[in-house]
Amino acid sequence: MTTIAWDGRFMAADRRISMGTTTYSSTKIRRTADGRLIGATGDWPVASLVLDWLEHGGARPDCQSSDRWCTALEVTPDGRCWLHQRDGKWPVEDAFTAIGSGREYALAVMAVGLGAEKGVEVAARFDPGTGNGIDALEIAPAAAAATSVRAGMRGAALAA
Repeated sequence: MTTIAWDGRFMAADRRISMGTTTYSSTKIRRTADGRLIGATGDWPVASLVLDWLEHGGARPDCQSSDRWCTALEVTPDGRCWLHQRDGKWPVEDAFTAIGSGREYALAVMAVGLGAEKGVEVAARFDPGTGNGIDALEIAPAAAAATSVRAGMRGAALAA
């Protein structure tokens, strides 16, 4: 699966996509034109549809049933965090959160005061569904989007 963490300032995600025992690398977090940060985990074709919907709008994808599912995080430029799952969304009112198969590792790391990137790094060490590098985005106004993209842990830089 994956690990995506939000620490109140940064959203970080691993890059591992799995198909059976083969792994690939892909960017799982994005900055939208209006400055929101979005990221998704789960069945990657479904997660990609949900990311496109969160970024561009339109009708919500009808892809949240049976074995094809995903969970997504959306952070607004003012730092409000929303969790999307199945047919709805709800606000996350905690100071930090994480989704995906390595979420418990990331949550524990952030609970002791370390950030989202470190949380995903630790998850990659212990969760077989997390790996292939880390991408991180800092929440910033849309006008500053191009200057706040960071890549870490052998991850490729994200295009704004």
